[in-house]
Amino acid sequence: MRGGRVSHEVIDRQPIHLGMLATGLAYFLAALGSMLLTLNAKGFGTIWPASGILVAALLISRPNHAAGHLMAAAVASLAANLLSGVGVANAMAFTAANIVEATIVVRLCRLWNGGAPPDMTAPRQVGRLAVSAACGAACSAILATFVSGAISIDFFASWFVTVSLGMMIVTPLVLTGWTLTRRTNRLRIDRSGVEVFALLGMMALVSLLVFGQSAYPILFVPMLAQLAVTYRLGPFGAAAGVVIVACVGSVMTAHGFGPLTPIHLTTAALVFLQFYLLSLLMSALPLASLLAKRDELVRQLRIAHEEAAERATLAIAAADTDELTGLASRRCILAVLNNALARGPVAVALIDVDHFKAVNDGYGHQSGDRVLRRVGDAIARALRASDRGGRFGGEEFLAILQGADIETAIAVAERVRRAVEASQPEEGDPRVTISIGISAAGRGDDVETLIHRADRALYSAKLAGRNRVRAAENCLVT
Repeated sequence: MRGGRVSHEVIDRQPIHLGMLATGLAYFLAALGSMLLTLNAKGFGTIWPASGILVAALLISRPNHAAGHLMAAAVASLAANLLSGVGVANAMAFTAANIVEATIVVRLCRLWNGGAPPDMTAPRQVGRLAVSAACGAACSAILATFVSGAISIDFFASWFVTVSLGMMIVTPLVLTGWTLTRRTNRLRIDRSGVEVFALLGMMALVSLLVFGQSAYPILFVPMLAQLAVTYRLGPFGAAAGVVIVACVGSVMTAHGFGPLTPIHLTTAALVFLQFYLLSLLMSALPLASLLAKRDELVRQLRIAHEEAAERATLAIAAADTDELTGLASRRCILAVLNNALARGPVAVALIDVDHFKAVNDGYGHQSGDRVLRRVGDAIARALRASDRGGRFGGEEFLAILQGADIETAIAVAERVRRAVEASQPEEGDPRVTISIGISAAGRGDDVETLIHRADRALYSAKLAGRNRVRAAENCLVT
């Protein structure tokens, strides 16, 4: 038992450890890459994607696993800072600031969203994520400024904007990607893999062309490409597009390329790029959220329409079917007769169960119901494939004999009469017979006239002794 329990615990913990390891590795690569590729001469970077990775990992994971993810990120942060040449004291201060910042953001998001990760298709939750990121970034900027000893407005502003962008750009991308892998209905990409690859490739190419030259101030071009990607791919496209522009623009600007190089002060170019990315993000994410919400509403309307159509079909079927016998209802059989009169020759057989009141009085209404079901089954089996039978009311049935002349109608009616007479009752139920009145449609006849003649013929069959067929035209007894 102990061995089995230990093995089970190891299996349960393995994905948790893998998740923490993935968080630490992703944080390390993002932090080191940001410091090596985007830091300017004054040590300021454009974005800090590592914060966005950590926040997303904490939002996705269970609250009781948060400590493990924070520890993995702290180790990764220290390693990245030390490898990039940051002193031990500053590395520890910056790491502490980033851990505090992520904790604040996640606490606020969980408080506002009831413990669930923010839904990137909901504009309000996107706004809450932005506010949470700003609060966390402000707190970490204050902590890093004072703890590191680099007390200046420039340091505070650079830290605040850098980590805010990192969280607002990377966190939505990770959250949307995680939601897509779970295949939930809250977020979907109804596009082929080829289209997704082509759109993101186009975004990367446009970014390279814009930030790879400094002759023309064409920063509006990535915005146009971003709109196309957002419109086609929704929240995932919005986040992915901004990440592509951020990566390409940051690296190019840090190395002196791009349309921002005419700005002589490096810090000014960095700040401009940061606000450019922030503007791009703030225009793309709300649009993506609204588009996703629209798509979700359209999907819900389509589902509601399909459900309503299905319910309507079921309601019509219920209205067209007699609940007791399973034959057509009175409304349905009269509609069928009306259509049959317009198509060509037709005859009707009006059928009545003989002495049915005596069945109810002597055997009870439940037995009477079983008798009606047995008669209905016998009628349905005896009719031709082209005929249609229905319950006309009470113990009366109506059969529509499409294309039948009077002789054919009498033959079919006689087959129905014999089938009912030969039907086997359940134990305790009586045998019954039926009387049938036949009427064939003539020129100018309508439904009411045709049934009235059949009813007169049925009355003649009753007067003649029941359990027989009578035709209205010549009162022939068979």
